[in-house]
Amino acid sequence: MIRSHLTSLIPALALSALAMASLSAAAAPGDDTPPANSAPGAEAPKGHHHNAAWQACKKQADDQNIAAGDARHEFMKSCMKSTKEAPPPPSS
Repeated sequence: MIRSHLTSLIPALALSALAMASLSAAAAPGDDTPPANSAPGAEAPKGHHHNAAWQACKKQADDQNIAAGDARHEFMKSCMKSTKEAPPPPSS
């Protein structure tokens, strides 16, 4: 009787040990090196930050020390409006 229980228990223990070993290997991300594009600052820009015209207007606002609030918002709005009205530079 003990032999029959032991015979069925050994394969079950072996399978559970194998499963735990594979799970622990998969759950140890600290051992792997991170992907190349996961470096800080490597993610794609979001919002207006990828817009060159917006960046130029923001730089102008920063240079003029326009504080955050309604005045800066209006400045950015008029600056962006003027960049849309300006013709694009000639391409070479």
